[in-house]
Amino acid sequence: MKLSNYLFLLFMLVLLAGCNPKEVPEDLQEQLDSIAAAMVPQHAESLCDVVMVMEKDGSLTVEGETNLPEAKDEILAMLDRSGYNYNDNITVLPDTSLVKSPWGLVSVSVCNVRTRPSHAAEMATQALMGTPVKILTKRGGWLMIQMPDSYIGWTDDPVSELTDDELDEWKKSDRLIYMEHTGVIADNSGQTVSDAVLGMIVQKTGEKGNSYMVKFPDGREGQVKKTEVADFRQWAESVEPDAGKMTEFAGLFLGSPYQWGGTSTKSVDCSGFVKTIYFSAGIILRRDASAQYRYGLERSIENLCDSLAPGDLLFFGRVRDGKKRITHTGMYIGDTEFIHSSRLVRINSFDSTRTNYSQYHLDILQGAKRIIGVAPGEGMERVSQHRWYF
Repeated sequence: MKLSNYLFLLFMLVLLAGCNPKEVPEDLQEQLDSIAAAMVPQHAESLCDVVMVMEKDGSLTVEGETNLPEAKDEILAMLDRSGYNYNDNITVLPDTSLVKSPWGLVSVSVCNVRTRPSHAAEMATQALMGTPVKILTKRGGWLMIQMPDSYIGWTDDPVSELTDDELDEWKKSDRLIYMEHTGVIADNSGQTVSDAVLGMIVQKTGEKGNSYMVKFPDGREGQVKKTEVADFRQWAESVEPDAGKMTEFAGLFLGSPYQWGGTSTKSVDCSGFVKTIYFSAGIILRRDASAQYRYGLERSIENLCDSLAPGDLLFFGRVRDGKKRITHTGMYIGDTEFIHSSRLVRINSFDSTRTNYSQYHLDILQGAKRIIGVAPGEGMERVSQHRWYF
């Protein structure tokens, strides 16, 4: 090889080596990962999407977004202790450069919420008309929203945006909650304005005979039969979980097909089903089965049917690496039977002599939790005590 060619190759190797990005120190990356894991035990309920980049001058750039100001504070404190110079590019959501009105009210009967801002993305959950949501950021016509159960996702369904003052006015207004399984709200001429599902909230503007005049969050107006709704505040403050009523309500879903992400009387998945049952009793559960399993009073599954009461939640899954992986849930309804959404909403039994016995579900049962009679709080909050509603 000619000396000139050799020197050229050596020069290029040195140049390329100088262009290679330096790696973030392993101990700092581990600390960042540890902070994110501690702050975000359930990924869909909070966000700490932050990365570190080592710059050519030896400084660090930390960038990304989180809806937890305390997460940013802890990350920056960690970097302060490290001794590295760093650039802070972490955005705390709501992103005020994009979001001028930080609140929203769902304006369709059932709003689909996805994991990413794309129609091709997986549907993660649903929110009902009149549900107050926090708007975290925007992207290409999509809103990242957080719901009263803490769940975070993306939607491009209609959401009416509100300022803090406008949300306060809504809280003070006369509101009605739809109490039937499903129905229709029409205008004065009888023309349908929207379908209706249990749990959706509208404002009352007047009454006419056997109907209330109502307004939707986006300003549309209609009328609804008085027998189909209840005063929202009175309902929230008086309703109590009652196993008999909840079992009766759950039975209205029998035969309904399973839909991943479904969280309404239109369609349900397993955790959306028990969440909807408990919302009918004035309790807001977490969205996913694994998250629901974190709350409530533990019940023994050794002498299964002796320790359970109607209304208790059952959790199914597998043990992997010594940890329970909860993937399914249902509600115990008494007499060895439980109701759940598995391909369709059905009732199965733990009694091997019955035709609806399920050995499979008995084999994968991992635990049971009691909600009824347990003091409300995080993960099982009463609607009447949630500050987004009142």
